[in-house]
Amino acid sequence: MAKKTKYVKVSFLGGVGEIGKNMTVIECGDDMIVVDMGITFPKEDSPGMDAIIPDITYLKQNIKRLRGIVLTHGHEDHIGAIPYYAEELGKVPIYGTALTIGLLRRKLEKNAKKCNLVTVAAGDAVTLGNIKVEFIKVCHSMAGACALAVYTAGGTVFVTGDFKIDNTPIDGKKTNIQRIAEIGAKGVTLMLGESTNVERKGSSTSERAVGQTLESIFAANKKKRLIVACFASSNYRVQQVLTLAHKYGRKVVLAGKSMKSMVEVASSCGELNVPRGVIVDSIGKLKPGEALILATGSQGEPLSALNKLSKGEFNKINVGKDDLVVLSSSPIPGNEKAVYDVINALFRKGAEVIYDSMNDIHVSGHAYEEELKLMLSLVHPLYFMPVHGEYRHQHKHVEIAGTLGVPSKNIVIPNIGESYSVTPKGFRKHSNVPAGNIYVDGVILEDGDAVVRDRRSLAEYGMLLVLAAVDLDRGKLCGDVDIVARGINLTDEVQRNVKNAAAEALRSADFDKSDIDEYAKCLKKAVRKLFMKDRQFPIIIPVVVEG
Repeated sequence: MAKKTKYVKVSFLGGVGEIGKNMTVIECGDDMIVVDMGITFPKEDSPGMDAIIPDITYLKQNIKRLRGIVLTHGHEDHIGAIPYYAEELGKVPIYGTALTIGLLRRKLEKNAKKCNLVTVAAGDAVTLGNIKVEFIKVCHSMAGACALAVYTAGGTVFVTGDFKIDNTPIDGKKTNIQRIAEIGAKGVTLMLGESTNVERKGSSTSERAVGQTLESIFAANKKKRLIVACFASSNYRVQQVLTLAHKYGRKVVLAGKSMKSMVEVASSCGELNVPRGVIVDSIGKLKPGEALILATGSQGEPLSALNKLSKGEFNKINVGKDDLVVLSSSPIPGNEKAVYDVINALFRKGAEVIYDSMNDIHVSGHAYEEELKLMLSLVHPLYFMPVHGEYRHQHKHVEIAGTLGVPSKNIVIPNIGESYSVTPKGFRKHSNVPAGNIYVDGVILEDGDAVVRDRRSLAEYGMLLVLAAVDLDRGKLCGDVDIVARGINLTDEVQRNVKNAAAEALRSADFDKSDIDEYAKCLKKAVRKLFMKDRQFPIIIPVVVEG
């Protein structure tokens, strides 16, 4: 009997049609691997949430086939969901480079969780069942980033991961263009290409350019205290700040837990060189020109070090006219207001503030249009799927792939939950797999969608608490109905209508006359109807007791 042909199959649990929450399943035959398992941070449409992580129901259903998880790099949107699912993953091996695994291990320890972590280096290959994965060095905004070549019986899948082409990287480790070209020459069946910066023309700027700008700031402000805010995960940026601080005789205070953690992990695995004696525990009696504060909070996060500094709430450090604050980052879409609120607060305190819209103090870690073209030309895939971007990014990436010779019939823009296999006849779409958003508010919420809906309603329409004492036997209210409102204009008319609704509900035939909980449901329904005619949907909370 002839052996059934094995086709490579990909399913998307996150990271498509959105930026963040990256997670892709690759299968061939009885073997399955996962590429990345990240989070996305909540925006205005998910108030009060800590994080949003992928739904891994599909993994749980196939856990016996899962041979390993491979990580492209250590950013939160690629590794952040793993601690939440550590118990479900059990002994499944998780592979990543030294910094990636170091950061993940620290996150797991913080949450008292354990996983089977395996450290690899760029150039290494691991065998996971009948699937082989090769890690290929690429430049990004942090060390240890890799593209992945996934070799299967159904062909090679090339995953670019987050990358850029930087010819003058801080650590001298360039994107391995030669190896990528070799893999492309041997034949790549499917390429999954990141699309984040596809709208930006030309090529991205080297990280080294930021160092040159920072040095000019150091040289021109020798008598001011410097406060530099950047992503803690940007170890190349941190490296340049530490090197310049040492050169210009400044002592550095690390402000923010994530910054301290990053420096410890990156230095311990050789991805950060900390000059001896440059880091101190506190400002002490240092003069302004002798001190530098390296802080988290470049995105205006409420509990970050920079935010606290702007309010005078961080370690009794008062920001003023002797301070120059450098925000070495760009606001992530959705964070603009929070960032500019912090900038305004710093200006009000008398500090000088330099931020991205004014100076060349930040560069992206993601490839621009010309770099994406180069990657497509090197890999020369038979089939192509744009990932890691919103739909407009994916659509633009498709246009670029078309100009480089990938036939339109060989391109698919995937959505979350979709599953495709690549056959000799082209893409074959399978039934969707379970996928979507899982919300975290301290813990994973079992019914997160309902919680989010309630919070949206509360934020937009307010809340009405209706307290009533009733005599169910007689079908009457006992005394007055008390009403507490938040976010609702509690006019006399509203109060009168709510009280009438409470009385009417008692006379309704829609509930068991002996069940007070059933009456509460009936009361809630009656009050909700009062607001629905005006297209308002406040949270209605009935509190009913027997009088």
